[in-house]
Amino acid sequence: MSPCATRGPSVQRGFTLLELIVAVAVLSVVSLLAYGGLDAIFRSRDTQVAVAERARALELAVLRIERDLRHAHPRPVRGPYGEAQPAMAGSEFAAEWSVLDLEAAPTGIATQGLRVGYTVIDGALWRSVDPLLDRTPRESARRRLILEDVERISFVYRSRDERLAAWPPRTGSSDPERLPRAVEVTLRLAGVGEIVRLIELPEVGR
Repeated sequence: MSPCATRGPSVQRGFTLLELIVAVAVLSVVSLLAYGGLDAIFRSRDTQVAVAERARALELAVLRIERDLRHAHPRPVRGPYGEAQPAMAGSEFAAEWSVLDLEAAPTGIATQGLRVGYTVIDGALWRSVDPLLDRTPRESARRRLILEDVERISFVYRSRDERLAAWPPRTGSSDPERLPRAVEVTLRLAGVGEIVRLIELPEVGR
């Protein structure tokens, strides 16, 4: 008889319980590592998106302020109760002024007079817009949020060689149409620091 004929049926060996436990543990560790890596990638991407959006919002806010100042108009206005107000009225931490801007009209491009202002309220920069230069008691400026996480906005008004903390000047000419030569605007932002811009105003009305 051949020796092969004496062999019994082949036996298929499976995994033991210990081997299964080890395999599950290794798979769990690998899964956790993979999840941690993916989570770090997603967090990094979200951070980059948030930083880019913040930078874009800051850029737009600065451009908005610059545009409003470059379109400053030497037009005094009347307050809600008929009180006379100068073309620009500003303190160290808030300012408002008349603006001559362009708008689309049925006949083409037309000029529009506005009264705009900037101030920081509760850690955010707000822009107020009054579509009418001369207000009535029934009308009020519309306020719009421009930028969050702003600690302070400050203004310095340049007139010849002078740096003034308020406008109109408290001494000298009191011409309500007079505008400063330039305005230095400083934005102080949380986590960023100070951003300073010196914006020259139109020559008319100085």
